[in-house]
Amino acid sequence: MTSHPGDGAYDVVIVGGGIVGAGAARDAALRGLKVALFEKGDYASGTSSKSSKLVHGGLRYLEHGEIALVFESLSERGVQMRVAPHLVRPLPFLIPIFEGNKPGLELMNIGLWIYDSLALFRAPKFHRTFRGTRAALELEPQLRPDGLKGILEYYDCATDDARLVVENAIDARSLGADLHTYTEVTGLVRGAHGRITGVEVKDLLTGAAWTVNTRAVVLAAGAWTDEMIQRFDIPMRPLLRRTKGVHVVIPRERLPLARAITLISPVDGRVMFAIPWRERTVLGTTDTDFTGTADEVCADAADVKYLCDSGNGYFPGADLTPDDVIATWAGLRPLIAPNEGVDESETSREHEIFTRNDGLVIIAGGKLTTYRRMAHECVTKTVAMLRDLDGAIEPKKITTKDRPLPGAVGLASTDLDGVAAIGRRLMEEHGLDVETATHLCGVYGTRAPVIGAAIALDRTLGERLDPELPYVWAEIEFAARHDLARTIEDVLARRVPLLLVARDQGLAIAPRVADILARVHGWTDDDTTRMLTAYAAEVALSRRWRA
Repeated sequence: MTSHPGDGAYDVVIVGGGIVGAGAARDAALRGLKVALFEKGDYASGTSSKSSKLVHGGLRYLEHGEIALVFESLSERGVQMRVAPHLVRPLPFLIPIFEGNKPGLELMNIGLWIYDSLALFRAPKFHRTFRGTRAALELEPQLRPDGLKGILEYYDCATDDARLVVENAIDARSLGADLHTYTEVTGLVRGAHGRITGVEVKDLLTGAAWTVNTRAVVLAAGAWTDEMIQRFDIPMRPLLRRTKGVHVVIPRERLPLARAITLISPVDGRVMFAIPWRERTVLGTTDTDFTGTADEVCADAADVKYLCDSGNGYFPGADLTPDDVIATWAGLRPLIAPNEGVDESETSREHEIFTRNDGLVIIAGGKLTTYRRMAHECVTKTVAMLRDLDGAIEPKKITTKDRPLPGAVGLASTDLDGVAAIGRRLMEEHGLDVETATHLCGVYGTRAPVIGAAIALDRTLGERLDPELPYVWAEIEFAARHDLARTIEDVLARRVPLLLVARDQGLAIAPRVADILARVHGWTDDDTTRMLTAYAAEVALSRRWRA
């Protein structure tokens, strides 16, 4: 194993390319540190692309008295709406209250006033309360009328979780960070007194292996944290209680919702959501303990039946069955291990950072909404550790709090009006239809005109990948050239996620996608065949529950 050409020595190597790892790379690079990041899959290929696609304050955490977590989450929701308005958008939620529900309508109303106040009354809109069955059904006619006492409407935010990670990675690279996907850290290199001096890495696509010198290592491995601790022989107790969260995707016509619905599952009383998303409706999530390797997490038949049964308890007219399910996704929550006897759904979403005197920092726990603050705190503690170990280190005193993500750079305003203006420009300057322009500005923000210009030069690139969905062919090459996609799965699972929303999960267009990626990346025929096989395996994993 040899040193990689041009590596030099890094101030910090980050292990993990999820939302916290990418956020930490961006934060560290912004402060002027020399940073490398290694991820054994794609950006967001683990938990960070398998969330409920929400940036929210955690209303239900109020019930457990986690006021500080709610306040922090609401504060960060405000930050994300400001720095990434194209990716973090207001979404109305409804909470139907049925006879016998606890808390009841009036207590829930008080709770939402507290929620609004913790947001410093900067929520997209204040909550509203609708009393009585008729008023509730006028707002959402799909609901079961029996025992319906009223409904509350409040606002949180929807997001594209995978793209949030990718834009953090793109910005980190623009700031000088060296980022490597499909590159696994296989070992830690230690010098005198056990101090970490480097990492051993391997490119899983080419087989190349090398050593990288570094002053510190940040382990931001999410659900893989304990597996990495064991692999690297780090003398620590297991840190996580991992719980599996499964979502199912169903056709919009089977459950046509205009707003997200917060549900209390009639099966077991857990909180879940029904969410309108990308021309579909999503039901999720489960919350069950998980053991085994995080690489093999997937939905099973019991998960899918549970979600369909839970949905039918609220929307009896839908009469959902597993046959209605288009796709599933399953992820692991990397929760900090609590005391024994605590229920899965009551385990805290707080995070912890562990700083060791050998140059290793481990961050575990947390939630998508607070990723930026988690990343900032992790880098701050890493800098403090390096100062203690090595002496002088003076990074720039800059934070990511006011730095827009790439798709928000140059917006005329930091709200949805600015995003809409991009869509109007796409129609006026590049001749795009309203549906395509709306889709592109809402996904790519100020980067969308690059795609619009490509379509203006070749109108076939504006054709849809799937007649039911807004994605167009120009996005495939853009994903490879501008959005850091290296494989078919990168494109069809996370950049243009037909894996999650297309009825055939992208299998029909995969060969044409492969041809485009082969041209961009210089694949051989064997490379292309291997990539197609790998994507088919990923689709099969998402369908394993059917067996």
